[in-house]
Amino acid sequence: MRKFLGAAAGAAAGAALVVLGVGPGASVAATPPAGTNLQVLSWNMCDVVRWGGCAERQTDAKVALLKQQVQQRYVQAMLLQEVCQSTLRKLTAELGPAWSVSFQPYHWSQRGVITTVSPCETKPGTSEPLDPNDDVGTAIVVKAGLSAPLKYPVVQPSTALVPPFHCATADYFEVRLCAVHSPRELSEEDPDYPGLDYRDDYQLAVSDIVEDSPKVVFGGDFNTLPPDAGAKYAKVWKPADLYSAFKECDQKNFPGRTGTATHSSNTKLDYLFSNLKPRSCFVEPTAPEGQKNLSDHRFLVYSVEVAPSA
Repeated sequence: MRKFLGAAAGAAAGAALVVLGVGPGASVAATPPAGTNLQVLSWNMCDVVRWGGCAERQTDAKVALLKQQVQQRYVQAMLLQEVCQSTLRKLTAELGPAWSVSFQPYHWSQRGVITTVSPCETKPGTSEPLDPNDDVGTAIVVKAGLSAPLKYPVVQPSTALVPPFHCATADYFEVRLCAVHSPRELSEEDPDYPGLDYRDDYQLAVSDIVEDSPKVVFGGDFNTLPPDAGAKYAKVWKPADLYSAFKECDQKNFPGRTGTATHSSNTKLDYLFSNLKPRSCFVEPTAPEGQKNLSDHRFLVYSVEVAPSA
């Protein structure tokens, strides 16, 4: 999990996204037929070893795990964070031509000026990319057609690594999907805005973007505990009040606002929200003693009802 610090505005709305692995897809219905459900997976994949969350990439194992969720849990869309383009290329090769990917890289911001793209791996002892065609970022992966990919401006770091916020439409399901990776708690390392917490403003920006979508699923790494975990966390969630407008995948003891731990620190940092009727939520279990999960984050799978049964 990368530390994001500071406070600068994001890139302009409507910026072009890199789209990878776009095949012909399945035929797209005018409207989803009755009884259509959508399973969305979210996962911070911890693909960058130098960031310290994971000791090794384990790309093949991670791709195999995602493919397994497609086969066993009928996942039709994914929201991925800290994922390398090389991993996405392997994933689309495994999943086949019906799958499409939109990708936005992380950038370095220097006092509010966006500069370099963050590479997946660097040459030893340098900050130069090992492979100039292999950046790290967030991705939206969809089966049966993807359209209208857009990057939106949100509150972002001033001098630090900047995570993107972007959305795309899953054509067959007519559902807007948005990939979240929120800034971290404080910004002591940012010389411009020491000690400021921008997660509340980030959530407000996300809320403004998604609230007009009649059908939406959004989520990812929010870098904060649930609002019921304590006053300091409730303060982060209060301005946007996402739990009032949307239902979270693993919302325990409804209307309580908590959930199963999704991080190796035994805390919940990862969330999936939707305005569609919830069906079920699966949270990847912690590996048995003596074994390790592939990432420091656990993946979630949210099943929602797109079109009610006849």
